[in-house]
Amino acid sequence: MKIDFNNKTVLITGASRGIGKEIAKEFFRLGANIISTSTKPIKIRIPKNKRNRWKHIVVDFADEIALKGFFKELINIKRIDILINNAGINEINTFTEVKKNDFLRINKVNLSTPFLISQKIAQKMIRNKSGKIINVSSIFGIISKKKRASYSTSKAGLIGLTKAMALDLASHNILVNSVSPGFVSTELTKRILNKNEKNELRKNVPISRFAESSEIVYLVLYLCSKYNTYLTGQNIVIDGGYTIQ
Repeated sequence: MKIDFNNKTVLITGASRGIGKEIAKEFFRLGANIISTSTKPIKIRIPKNKRNRWKHIVVDFADEIALKGFFKELINIKRIDILINNAGINEINTFTEVKKNDFLRINKVNLSTPFLISQKIAQKMIRNKSGKIINVSSIFGIISKKKRASYSTSKAGLIGLTKAMALDLASHNILVNSVSPGFVSTELTKRILNKNEKNELRKNVPISRFAESSEIVYLVLYLCSKYNTYLTGQNIVIDGGYTIQ
C-alpha cells in the first residue's frame, strides 16, 4: 500500500513542534504542498528547490486581530485538500481557581478557532467536491484529570464538533474525523515531566510506554489518504489502551 500526497495542499495548524511538526514534515516528504501555522517561526530545513511547496504563517489564534488577518490570507488560497486542526494550548489549574480569561482563551484556541477555520476551508472543499479534515483532540476529551477543566472542555467539544461536521459535509464527499492521542513522547512531554512522573505514567499504560509522534502521524496519514473513502465522524483514540482500563 503506497501513500502519497502529490498535488495535494495541506493546511496544518500548530506545526512548530511536537505532533504537528511531524505531521507537516511527513506530508511534505510524501509530496504535499504545505501551509503551516504557529505562534513562532518554524525551524525546519527545506531544500531550496522545494521551498515553494511550504508556506508558513505566524499567527496567534488567541489574538482576534491576528486571526482576522489569517482568514484574509486564506481567501487567496484557491484549493486546500486536507485540513489538520492541531493547534492547542493548556493551562493547568484547580477548577475553582480557573480564571475566566484562561478558560475562554483555551476554548478559543482549541475549539472556536478550529470551528471557524473549518467553516472557511469546508467552503473550498465543497467547491472541489472532496476533502479530508482531521481535528486533533486528546484522551482528556474523553476522560479527564485533576486541573484539566478548561482543556477537557475544549477537547470534548472538538470531538462533538467533529461528529456534527461529518454529518453536514458527508454529502459533499468531505470526510471529517478526530484523533485523540494519549501520552506521546514529545519535546514538551520530556520537558514538563521528570523521570519519576514519566515512569509512573508508563505503568498505567497497558503497552507500558508512551507513543512516538510517528505513530500518531501514520494514523493521520491514513485518514487523509486515498485509502480512506468511508470512515467519517469517528474519534480514534490512540493511547496504548490507557482509556479502556
